[in-house]
Amino acid sequence: MLKVKNISKSYGTKVVFSDVSFGLEKGQRAALVGSNGVGKTTLLKIVAGLDETETGQVEISRGTCLGYMPQDTSLTGPETIWQYLQRVTGIASLEKELGELEAADLSDKTMSDRYASVRERYDHLDGYTLKHRAEVMMSGFSMDDVGLDRPLSDLSSGQKSKVALIGILLAGIDLLLLDEPTNNLDLPALIWLEDYLLKSEAACIIVSHDRRFLDRVADRVFELNRQTHSLNVSNGSYSEYLARKLKDRVQQKEQYRQQQEEIGRLTEQAREKKASALRGSSWQGSDSDKYLRGFKRDRASKSGKVAKVLEKRIDQMDKIDRPIEREPLSISLEAESNGRPLDISLDNVVTGYPGQFELGPISFAIGYGNRIGFLGLNGSGKSTLLKTITGQLPAISGQVSLGYGLKIGNMMQEHETLPREETLLNFIKDQTGQPDQDVFSTLVKFGFGEKDIRGKISEISPGGRARLLLSLFSLLSVNALVLDEPTNHLDAEAVDALEEVLASYKGTVILVSHDRDFLEKAKIDSAYLITDGQLTKVDDFHEYVTMAEQKARKLLRTI
Repeated sequence: MLKVKNISKSYGTKVVFSDVSFGLEKGQRAALVGSNGVGKTTLLKIVAGLDETETGQVEISRGTCLGYMPQDTSLTGPETIWQYLQRVTGIASLEKELGELEAADLSDKTMSDRYASVRERYDHLDGYTLKHRAEVMMSGFSMDDVGLDRPLSDLSSGQKSKVALIGILLAGIDLLLLDEPTNNLDLPALIWLEDYLLKSEAACIIVSHDRRFLDRVADRVFELNRQTHSLNVSNGSYSEYLARKLKDRVQQKEQYRQQQEEIGRLTEQAREKKASALRGSSWQGSDSDKYLRGFKRDRASKSGKVAKVLEKRIDQMDKIDRPIEREPLSISLEAESNGRPLDISLDNVVTGYPGQFELGPISFAIGYGNRIGFLGLNGSGKSTLLKTITGQLPAISGQVSLGYGLKIGNMMQEHETLPREETLLNFIKDQTGQPDQDVFSTLVKFGFGEKDIRGKISEISPGGRARLLLSLFSLLSVNALVLDEPTNHLDAEAVDALEEVLASYKGTVILVSHDRDFLEKAKIDSAYLITDGQLTKVDDFHEYVTMAEQKARKLLRTI
């Protein structure tokens, strides 16, 4: 179905990837992985025909219907959801053409042939059941309460992402390219997409930071390597890929060590033979020692030959590459407890946007050091509640009280307001007042190189911006973290580091996430579900996930 042959891509002198080849057949699902900025989105765009390759070619079987979902799926315009779905699936244009052809003279062979062709395409897309399938998918993506007649302009960003994805899935796609589809999906929708892809026969290439999602869906892994600019193909699940990668790395390190020892041994022998040859060839002795002189010179000649043989053995070795030892990303974040009040409380708080959306009344308290997770569908008000707790959005009524000793690190707010044209070094200096040396040292610990540190914030990846904020929080010693979908823009290494931070962090954590692995490792004390403007405590997070899985499977049987 898809064959990618020896493609390369560069921007000026910067090589993105080189000589990349892979194939994909019907029903195969590949996770495309690699650190942030390695070229995953660029590769998807090339396969989708939206970007050009410098060398090689992309071959897609004739008749293959390709669907591409970019990271930015903001939908605009006056269309309703139903009008949008009819248009992007091609059903609207097919129905219009069918109507025109049916009013024409079908005794004309050209007209009748065209009518047959359009009717075949309409039947292939199952146009008659489009509305039923759209309604099932709306329910699967937890948009039961959003009618198909709702204007796109009324939807939240997460809901728009869902509608865009529904449009792609309804279009009879054979080859599906998904760039971070899980970023704007709530947990029930994520589970629905997993089960849908497992049932579908479409071939897929998926970029995602959600490890549980990749583990369930992918049956192979395409890894883009930043150092070699190459792509490695690994068959099996994502977990199997990680285990194999670790095993291969350990094995490579051991093989490299053994080979270096052998090279050292042979080099030393060759050096000794050369020294022996030099001593023998220059030995003079007395006139009566001419036989001994000849013997020593013969032996010196043999020693020289042996030295050359040893050096040739070294040259002819199949050299094992030295494993690239990247300094592990270790994030230090110490909560400063200053003896002053540090609790958070909400008393009959109603928040939202009057006339559009309201949440509450809500009353609850978060003691210092507690870990609270908020769950809910897109548009339910999770981010709105976080904005109210952190003071970004004033409450409509009620009282929000923050201990005056509380220092909040708000990844959501800060991520949105980062000065993109400022350098990393100057931004942290301005925010903290710390000297260059201390700022530089901290940024290095958070995985930044000198070029990054002196470069603009706009030039680093979203994951890099998240790490920049964590470095700021570290220097400020924040004692409360507000994390709104923190794993969306972090690569695997940065997510691991953030999980390590939370494992030892003593401050308060307020978290919104749909990443099941991250939620479990964050070890939240209490989870709350936001539905219909109200807050309900979730007694068992795993039971909540199980119920979402059961609903997804039940709905899939109706398609």
